[in-house]
Amino acid sequence: MDGKSEVYGDQVEEGVDYDLRVDAKGANGEGIGRLGKVVVFVKDGKTRVGNVYKVKVTKRYRTFCNAQIVDVGPLHKMGDTTVMLK
Repeated sequence: MDGKSEVYGDQVEEGVDYDLRVDAKGANGEGIGRLGKVVVFVKDGKTRVGNVYKVKVTKRYRTFCNAQIVDVGPLHKMGDTTVMLK
């Protein structure tokens, strides 16, 4: 199940690596994403919304879990583009 982002409910396990897209930032700077119906909090202020990271689930609760980044850089980046208006 390593590296899967299409997991649901009870299939999220502690100690397993997943690909996670960060959808939001929390009040304390943590990245927030979902693995199926399970909310994942990534305790690293260096995550950016829209990027996909390889994370390891460190603690699993009933409706959410905590994770940490395994790889330093994001797997997929949102485009950093500049729009010039005339």
